[in-house]
Amino acid sequence: MMQPDPSPVTPQAPETFLVELNIPSDMDLIDLVVDLGTSMISLKGFSDDDVSAIRFAIHETLVNAIQYGNQGLIDARITVRFYLKGDCFYTDIEDEGSGFDPDALANPTLPENLLKATGRGIFLVRSMTEDFKVEKTPGKGVRVTFCRLKRQQPVE
Repeated sequence: MMQPDPSPVTPQAPETFLVELNIPSDMDLIDLVVDLGTSMISLKGFSDDDVSAIRFAIHETLVNAIQYGNQGLIDARITVRFYLKGDCFYTDIEDEGSGFDPDALANPTLPENLLKATGRGIFLVRSMTEDFKVEKTPGKGVRVTFCRLKRQQPVE
């Protein structure tokens, strides 16, 4: 009897490892989710720089999903998926909000935006990751996906 594919997200990948969470929009859960994601990439030999970058990216995207996507409503849900595809660690974070256009966000490097208290998160996540996408999911909300490609370890 043929076993079902345990990794429906990326079945063509030579190595796929999927963890999926469905959590309430609760800021108190962010550190737990971030720790899970960074533990996964640490186990797969990603560098400390990779771990730091993915820690920031997951944290920032979760905060945005809770605050802006789900408007802080504790009854609204967030789905988080972590998976490996080759040398790339992917993260999907999906909220139940109405969505946003990342290209319409103000550029935080422009002089008029430098002192604003918000507006740098998506910019920084994009700069630290590859394959950054924002998609409206029918009947659900918004899915933000990004990948951190494993960097070569410096030779000492």
